[in-house]
Amino acid sequence: MSITALSSGTPEAQFEAQVRAAILHALPWLPSDGVTHQKSFSFQFGHATVTVKAEAKTYIRARADVLVLFKGKHLAIFELKRPGEKLTTNDNEQGLSYARMLHPRPPLVVLSNGKDVRILETHSGEVWQPESKSELALAALIAAGTEVAQADLKRAVETLMGSDPDVWVQALRQATAHAIEELTGDWEKPISPFVRGFLMPRKAVHLALQLLEDRNRLVTIEGGPLSGKSNALRELASSTASHEKLVVLYLDADVDIDLFERLALLLGDALDWPLTAAEARQWLVKLSRANGPALVLAIDNVGPDRHDLRRDLEILTSNLFGPALRMALAIDDGIAEQLMTRSAGRGPSALNNRARRIDIGPLDNEEFEVAERHLSDHRLSFAIGARHNNHLRAPWIIRAMATDAATSPKYQNDELMAVMSPVPGLDVIDHARRIFDVSQSPFARYRELAKAVLTDCHDRTRPYELILESLETFVVRRETVLAHLSGSDVQQMLDSGLIRETRSESGENVFVIRLPELMASELAQLLAEELPNFTRDDAGSAATWLAETASNLPLGDVIAAQAIIDATLRGGWLSLQLITELLKRAPTQTTFSSGTRTAGWMPGVGIFNMTFKGEGAILLEHQGQEHLVRLDESDEGEHVAISDLEPYLILSHLAGHRLELMSTDTTPAYRLDPVLLVRVGSTPLTVRRPGGCPEVSAVPVHEISGELSVVCHKAGVVESVTWSLVRFFGREDETERDQFINFALDGAEPALLPRLDIALQHIAGSADKARAAWAASIRVKRIQPLLNQILEAYVHS
Repeated sequence: MSITALSSGTPEAQFEAQVRAAILHALPWLPSDGVTHQKSFSFQFGHATVTVKAEAKTYIRARADVLVLFKGKHLAIFELKRPGEKLTTNDNEQGLSYARMLHPRPPLVVLSNGKDVRILETHSGEVWQPESKSELALAALIAAGTEVAQADLKRAVETLMGSDPDVWVQALRQATAHAIEELTGDWEKPISPFVRGFLMPRKAVHLALQLLEDRNRLVTIEGGPLSGKSNALRELASSTASHEKLVVLYLDADVDIDLFERLALLLGDALDWPLTAAEARQWLVKLSRANGPALVLAIDNVGPDRHDLRRDLEILTSNLFGPALRMALAIDDGIAEQLMTRSAGRGPSALNNRARRIDIGPLDNEEFEVAERHLSDHRLSFAIGARHNNHLRAPWIIRAMATDAATSPKYQNDELMAVMSPVPGLDVIDHARRIFDVSQSPFARYRELAKAVLTDCHDRTRPYELILESLETFVVRRETVLAHLSGSDVQQMLDSGLIRETRSESGENVFVIRLPELMASELAQLLAEELPNFTRDDAGSAATWLAETASNLPLGDVIAAQAIIDATLRGGWLSLQLITELLKRAPTQTTFSSGTRTAGWMPGVGIFNMTFKGEGAILLEHQGQEHLVRLDESDEGEHVAISDLEPYLILSHLAGHRLELMSTDTTPAYRLDPVLLVRVGSTPLTVRRPGGCPEVSAVPVHEISGELSVVCHKAGVVESVTWSLVRFFGREDETERDQFINFALDGAEPALLPRLDIALQHIAGSADKARAAWAASIRVKRIQPLLNQILEAYVHS
């Protein structure tokens, strides 16, 4: 009997019949009614489950592997090759490897090309040659091979991982999925790098995928701390999960061992494949030169001063390996510069010449819109105005605020959508205090870490690059940390993922704080301990100290406001003198004359220099390149900036909470928050922290006069004081709300009216119908008539 070749149009039913005929031809000594087969079978590969499927299309290409059963029990792996194809030793190894991985293990491996038949013993690999082929001889074979040696298992894994893409592709993708799953938690697990079911797509990943598809050997995704680099690798793995030409294997390099040893450990754990570093390297060499999909090693958490890693990367991207091996690195920009420069510090390294480098920074407008859509899938949304806030372009703060909303009791009602603040505030710290137990290790050590951050914050001798970087990200010099914590404590925090070592643009080794919300909480506690004594000695100096400290910290205004509340709760009093001193320091406009030079730092960009030119132009210098820009084409006048913002930013957050001044006699408590809302809300300048991407922070405003500019209501809530008004209207009962409106409108400053209008506009969309109706009524009957009179240009037709 012989088996004819299939045409490319053969349906699966015809293929099924042909496989059946080939099996019966190879095993004529067994009763045909007891012989069945499965075109699909699976086996456990460490943590991975690999499935082998025999289909007509696979048979047309080369061969088909099926599992044969006799009387319902595993009998053989049957490998059917195309007619005319020779049966080779490699075919033997392939079939034996499948059989040895299965449980229960089939005793036979049968190879056939439709004419020639070869039957092997699974346990020995030898040709099965009993005196007579029968059920009795088969039973004896089963008894002789009940156990498979460990060496045979390793050989089986080696064969399948090197020769069959259908196997190693599944195994490595599942190894990657397993590694990422270990780093993934629900919203309630903020220490996990990834959130289950939530991922913000980034343009950098799309570009990296294109470069890898174009056969580039090394692609780096570079950015500042907490810019979303690890999530970019996660997205790369996810987006290639069914890719025909690329297979991603995720490797965490945050261990002090070389890359090949790390790979051997991962394969050993994930696939139960014990390997040495040398064997892992040899496996990569073979795979890199084989036909089939390319393997992409996605390497995360590259630390500073990893000379061994530089060596391994240079080897892996050299001609010692074939084109089917490619690399994708997620790396801090400071460390990237170190890797891309020769060890001696002169000229570009070999990696720089081979790498295609991609920057990843804060979310741009399109990415933020996509992130908002993904949040909406989880019943989470930002209030209108969020797109103008630079803080909300940082992935970590989006996650912190989303976690706060997703873990609130009201969120458990599936019919409700959680609306998050468009300006990060004290809720970020409140959330950190609810979910982190700082009485327990390792979180308890964040207090000493916060002391190190404050020490650096007040050190004006630091390199200016580091000072500018620390305005946006919690980073602290390694030497400062070691002055407050022991080496073992630091190592425990590193091992727990609470900090990570990197290199700043100034060239200094620093630690990045991985839980910024917890750091903000601990800093507020430390400031609260100092504040009462400073205030008693000199309230004016205390206000200056608090404002200057806040101006040198990420989320400094939020931290300082929380410190005032903490000091109040700790001592049972609220210092009216301190509040008064802060109120005295209203923001002012500052003019920069032509020729003035200054420097800045922007996430995703780094350090840049600015020179103010005439006619509203600015000369930007970055990495040796100059760009002449005009932020406002219609403005050819002087360069104007707002200075001394910090005191009113602090008060803006403070005003969003119910504050009462208690009397020592029977006089009723005096509400302070309405006063702060009106005073800060009456500021004729926009009260929001500068910095970040101008394209994001730019908001439409109405220039009423040279001394008065107000935010357009179409922009939404972009100031903290406006959100505090929203909080007041959303919290208080109708009597308190009416009293406040009367108080606010009694001789109201023009600047207050637009802020009241925006806040009421937000409340008018509330799910609380009665409150929404009240807000809509007040806005139409009381606010807008005044706006029409005083700020006619503010109201749109």
